[in-house]
Amino acid sequence: MHIIHLTYPIGEKLFPTNIILALGFFDGVHLGHQQLIKIAKKKADDKHLPLVVMTFDRHPKEVYQNSQVTYIDNLGEKAYKMQKLGVDYLLVMHFNEQFCQLTAQEFVDNIVVKLGADTVVAGFDYTYGPKDIANMKNFPKFARGRFEIIDVPKQSYDGQKIGSTEIKKAITAGQMDLAQKLLGAPYVMSGTVGHGLRNGHKLGFPTANLVWDTNKVVPKVGVYATRTKIKGQWYDSMTSVGYNVTINDNKKIFIESNLFGFNEEAYDEDMVIKWYKYTRGEIKFANLNELKMQMKQDEAEIKAYFAQRN
Repeated sequence: MHIIHLTYPIGEKLFPTNIILALGFFDGVHLGHQQLIKIAKKKADDKHLPLVVMTFDRHPKEVYQNSQVTYIDNLGEKAYKMQKLGVDYLLVMHFNEQFCQLTAQEFVDNIVVKLGADTVVAGFDYTYGPKDIANMKNFPKFARGRFEIIDVPKQSYDGQKIGSTEIKKAITAGQMDLAQKLLGAPYVMSGTVGHGLRNGHKLGFPTANLVWDTNKVVPKVGVYATRTKIKGQWYDSMTSVGYNVTINDNKKIFIESNLFGFNEEAYDEDMVIKWYKYTRGEIKFANLNELKMQMKQDEAEIKAYFAQRN
């Protein structure tokens, strides 16, 4: 899969043939997004055309509302999922003031048509400007018969709407099982191993401290059953999200993983955490010995959890 970064206006023709174009922000690439991309992939295969997905480098709300947005995926995580789904090209449009001022007709003429779309596939709630005008219902009017349009209906799971907002709520509530059901896979956070306070080493539970994108959704404070990858290998692990209240650090949030069977220095190495289950909240202990006893209980509980899954 090729990743192409674009800034409006689009210059030369990007593709030698027409394309199947899937439109959306695709945060999380959840089950609903996967269904949309599968539909687009089938159309691409049937027509022997490349499948192109267009997303943005940031959520439109950051520009329209000048508001801080948290994300399920960073670009690398999103791209990895797209590649697994058979996407040929991922277009990342720079969403800036100039782009957000496009009219609905200009978006169709200067983006969709210029990219050479044979077919556009988008979700029922996709918008490309003011939602009362630039919606899927009005898309054919702006298309003027120049390309086919496939409108993908709302997707649900056990009566629960599958959407990025619902998944973010589940993650921040510690409902990792629900997030996994809606995503189709465990929630993932990736980054590098940073320098921590080394309190885990003193307690006999050395931890790898995740340095992550600050705009990622962070799970609820507490302890989790996780799997963590360092140096290319996955380990069952217990991961703490919290402020180190026993150590009296209430200012900075830390994400620290104790990997079962791993005890090496790994500073600055790539690190990936898959989140499976919330096991308990953060507790302020009277002393480090009490904390150590609790961590032994956490380890036993989480090892039993993974043994049951395997």
